[in-house]
Amino acid sequence: MRNGKCPKCNSTSIYSNSNGVDYGGRSYQIEVWIGPKDSRLARQSNFISYICANCGYFENYLDEKDILDEIQKKWSKVK
Repeated sequence: MRNGKCPKCNSTSIYSNSNGVDYGGRSYQIEVWIGPKDSRLARQSNFISYICANCGYFENYLDEKDILDEIQKKWSKVK
């Protein structure tokens, strides 16, 4: 999506907005659990939303490098 092409339908009708999608009731931030959920160790991050105007598919990307660095240290890498 970030390259301007939808991975689902191959459309180039991609639009982007900072903090563009919200679950409601909270500010436009995503809580990222750095440790186990029961540890209450969460950080809030801004994000960038991408939406395909053709099929409706959307993706969100965290927008804060320090949180991404922490995730690499504390989350399990997918193999």
